[in-house]
Amino acid sequence: MPGRRTLDSEYGDDAVLVVRRDLRRRPARSVPWRRVLVGVVLAALLGGAAVATVGTLVSQRTAEGFAVADATDDTAAVARAVVEPALLDAVADPGASAADRRAAADRLDRAVRAVTAATGAVRVKLWAADGTVLWSDEPRLVGQRFALSEDDLEALESDRSDAEVSDLTAPENRYERGQGPLLEAYQAVHVPSGDALLLEVYYPYDAVLGSAASLRSAFATLAFGTVGVGIALLLPVVLWLLLRLRSGQHDRERLLVRALDAETAERRRLAADLHDGPVQDIAGLALGLGAAARSMPGPGATVLEESATTLRSAVSALRSSMSAIQPAAPDRDGLGAALDDATARGRAAGLAVRLDVPATVPAAPPALLAAVRFVREAVANAVRHARATTVRVRVDRRDDELVVRVSDDGVGFDAEAVLRSRRSGHLGTTLLRQIAEDAGGSLLLRTAPGAGTTWELAVPAGTESGW
Repeated sequence: MPGRRTLDSEYGDDAVLVVRRDLRRRPARSVPWRRVLVGVVLAALLGGAAVATVGTLVSQRTAEGFAVADATDDTAAVARAVVEPALLDAVADPGASAADRRAAADRLDRAVRAVTAATGAVRVKLWAADGTVLWSDEPRLVGQRFALSEDDLEALESDRSDAEVSDLTAPENRYERGQGPLLEAYQAVHVPSGDALLLEVYYPYDAVLGSAASLRSAFATLAFGTVGVGIALLLPVVLWLLLRLRSGQHDRERLLVRALDAETAERRRLAADLHDGPVQDIAGLALGLGAAARSMPGPGATVLEESATTLRSAVSALRSSMSAIQPAAPDRDGLGAALDDATARGRAAGLAVRLDVPATVPAAPPALLAAVRFVREAVANAVRHARATTVRVRVDRRDDELVVRVSDDGVGFDAEAVLRSRRSGHLGTTLLRQIAEDAGGSLLLRTAPGAGTTWELAVPAGTESGW
């Protein structure tokens, strides 16, 4: 988030630059293996559903193609094996007698009706080239004339078979309405004299839908079956990888704990060696010199007293270093004790340090450790740069955040210029930013030349308990 600069009225007439940096970031988490498993299964199922959906569309088109091919083949077979052998010239000869035309129609009727029951056809029509219906199993159509389509005329000329979905809104198909969608196939046939006629056979479209359903079911079974097999084969591998990841995480955590324990043990050993060795020796020497100065008259007493004072300052500095080497742990010794150690450098430098810390602070160890690191670095900055006389440290709980504020009465600084700078001289502000970022919190700075400096850190407390 970009910096937000406003004026804070609590500083009176002095313009105090406020720069806030929200440095929250998502903390690292362990591998959510259950979510990974669910994600793998869902991805596989969604992939199978997508394949099945595409397969449904493909199977519908394929079924239509198969149905058209079947209807074309059936119509061609009926035309060659049944209709043409039963055709007489009188069917298409307008000059034939009525008796001859009736006999020819009866012969064709007997031949076709024997076949339509076996093929499932719902209507059969025989057309002349001029569009006249010469014969049909629907007698009301016989003798009527309709315009033939280009496909019909092409079939007559090329003697080919074809099929398409019937247009039931056309006048010649009015007697087929109410039977659902139909597929009409047409084929050229010839009377004994050689004249070409057009045979049309209408089939229920249910056959197409049934074929599509069969193909769709088969394709879906294949798709989901493949996905199921893939999941069955993939799950053991995913489980093995997740277990390896969890095991690796546990190993790294154990190694980190051991490294921290080893570091803590080494710090304790160094602190104990300093306390039991040089610190005791120097403190004893300072006491001895002080006693000798008090018992010795003359100028030599002054020299001894100054030496004793120098040694006492060295002891104080060594003890501050011991606090830095082996600081109090906030989760073990309490946050107050840990912050007391963290501000030891300020006291050693002559600052008046005021701590305002509750007796109990309900926060998780990461938040407490961030607070200690923040206070140590903020006080160190005050010692190095602020030329202050007093530093105040205050800890509060605000909603679900732990808020730590470090204020000094020093000279302050131009915040905008310092925050833009990347020089090593401003490493302290960079370290404070890093502490806030590592803790997933936010950092607030209030300062101006001559107005002192206040750093405020807000980090997630990591606990649901109240004060």
